[in-house]
Amino acid sequence: MATNACWRGWGRRRMCVGIPMTVRAVRGVMAECEAEQPEGQPARREQVDITLVSDARPGDELLVFLGLARSRLDAEEASRIRAALGALAALAAPGPDAARVQDVVARGFADLCDAPPRLPPHLEAALAAGLEEA
Repeated sequence: MATNACWRGWGRRRMCVGIPMTVRAVRGVMAECEAEQPEGQPARREQVDITLVSDARPGDELLVFLGLARSRLDAEEASRIRAALGALAALAAPGPDAARVQDVVARGFADLCDAPPRLPPHLEAALAAGLEEA
């Protein structure tokens, strides 16, 4: 079954996201991968197509979207993504109060909260070139 991590929030809208998975075994262009789950739930194992990351090895962290590994992640990046996904899940849970929301956002998005706002590279280049509209 392909990975299809969709988060539902803000009414009926859905957002499909890539999730970090750890390679457990490689068999040709397929790898058995494992995704961490919230506490108390067993890790989810799936067969993932590694054609785009053909040199993947057991222990590697991969960004997986719809059953296809898109890229390799370092441990820090995989941890940040897991924290952000955990924060989204916590915020989507019923009844968050303001103090809990602030705590969840601070923990799940620390890399964004502790840094100044930044533009994507292509917009940064446009701004540096003097463009006022991109």
